[in-house]
Amino acid sequence: MSQNTKIVPFHLSGLGWWNLYFIVKIALYFKGTIGFHPIDNFALLLFILVPIRHNILNVIRHIMAVPLAAAVIYYDSFLPPFQRLIAQFNQLMQFEFSYQLELIGRFMSLHSLMGFFVLATGFYLLNKFFRVTIFVIATMVYICFLKQTTMVPLPITPNQQIQNIQPTTTNTSSSQPITVPLINDEVLNNLKADFFTQEANRKVTFNTQDSKDAPFDVLFLSICSVAWDDIKMANLENHPLFKEFDFMFDNFNAATSYSGPAVLRLLRASCGQEAHGKLFSPAPSQQCYLFNDLKKLGFNENLLMNHNGLFDDFINLIKKDGDIQTNLMPEKGFTPYEKAFDGSSIYRDKQVLNHWWQQRLKSDSNKVVALYNTLSLHDGNRIIGAPSRSSTDSYKYRLKNLLDDLYDFFQVLKASNRNIVVALVPEHGAGMRGDKMQISGMREIPAKTIIHTPVGLKIFGPGIKRINNQVHIKGPSSYLALSQLISNILSNNIYQSKTFDPSKLAHDLPTTRIVAQNSGSTVMKVNGKYYVSLDGSTWSEYPE
Repeated sequence: MSQNTKIVPFHLSGLGWWNLYFIVKIALYFKGTIGFHPIDNFALLLFILVPIRHNILNVIRHIMAVPLAAAVIYYDSFLPPFQRLIAQFNQLMQFEFSYQLELIGRFMSLHSLMGFFVLATGFYLLNKFFRVTIFVIATMVYICFLKQTTMVPLPITPNQQIQNIQPTTTNTSSSQPITVPLINDEVLNNLKADFFTQEANRKVTFNTQDSKDAPFDVLFLSICSVAWDDIKMANLENHPLFKEFDFMFDNFNAATSYSGPAVLRLLRASCGQEAHGKLFSPAPSQQCYLFNDLKKLGFNENLLMNHNGLFDDFINLIKKDGDIQTNLMPEKGFTPYEKAFDGSSIYRDKQVLNHWWQQRLKSDSNKVVALYNTLSLHDGNRIIGAPSRSSTDSYKYRLKNLLDDLYDFFQVLKASNRNIVVALVPEHGAGMRGDKMQISGMREIPAKTIIHTPVGLKIFGPGIKRINNQVHIKGPSSYLALSQLISNILSNNIYQSKTFDPSKLAHDLPTTRIVAQNSGSTVMKVNGKYYVSLDGSTWSEYPE
């Protein structure tokens, strides 16, 4: 053997420094942060352990092991499939560099780096006295044979009949959860298919005679990135704004975790819930378009935002697939309040809303239906001139500002003595708490904490009196119920009678099973638990 091919030890005995990789994974597994796929992990282990006597080949082997190890730990994690991140690459590149660094920091914090340093130092010292590789392999064997992976695939039971299903009907107030005797991929796929089949037959009818009521406006407040979980995290669930509403939906499902699809679902609220892919094609009927239903009753459209609507082609999307015909209200003269995640300007909500309302008071329109969309809470935004804050602290501060702005705007509406119905309809949550599948701020999968949004409706008008207290709509609801509530308000001529009973207007609103989708992911609640599918056919219980 020549001198060039002399065997030179490349690493410590056994796995060497690769022990540290497996120790970290073992620790994360027992913490419940990741799962463990035995075949893949032992294949990597053996690939590293098998002796190679040629030093150059040994070096090449360890270089090859690095991307393989990264792929295995990503596979063990509960994060969305890597191809979903690749699909969002173009959008990620539109983020400011500082925001991209912040997102990277959420994967690996300073605290975790310090912990890794301590672990590496401890391994270096212990490895002088113990064969750490033996303990690592023994622990991996223990995990394989005495532990189950955190995310267990559902059993496959061919020809399993679906029984005891509580079907969704066209108009029901039942809030009983759906139950099935056995959960497996086939059952869940059939439940999903049945859900969309039933939803395709559901519609809200707006009677042309409903236009006889006294004129009033309708304003939809479409808010990006706020769910009940975010509000509770910020300790703002008792904010006075929520006491202002006459109707509160306690179990509203936003059905998605992205802005464009969420607003499309609102604009197509007069028909049952569509599958995600169908949102980007014409609706089954013109009757599905909520604004079109109201335009037939004499309402004129208004569209206002506190941003330019250019990111992800948002404004063109809602015009094309949401059937919005009007142009965006000009934003000249507004003072930038935030710098958005993509570097564009965000304006203060109270400034935009108060400006629109002053223009509305001067308008000749008899009645208006308006959509206001705000990005004030979007992850990565920075308040101009404010001290630098952590993502969580910044979100809490911006959320309080938004709720305060809306509360103040409500007082302006009261003082104006004009007839207007205002609906708060957040697009989705911010996901600020994060979970095992998604880091803080990540919304690739419509998790239950992201789709459970605070939806409420308030009736304003001079001399109009509410009979009874604020009503809480407790059944599982979605956009169809909101459209039906608007229809009920119109058909009851409340502005002519000057009185309304929230409990009667909300009686027998349609319920909707909890199914939520993004491109490439579906989350569905069955038997009181949430299940997720990332490929359209196989399911796993969403990890708590």
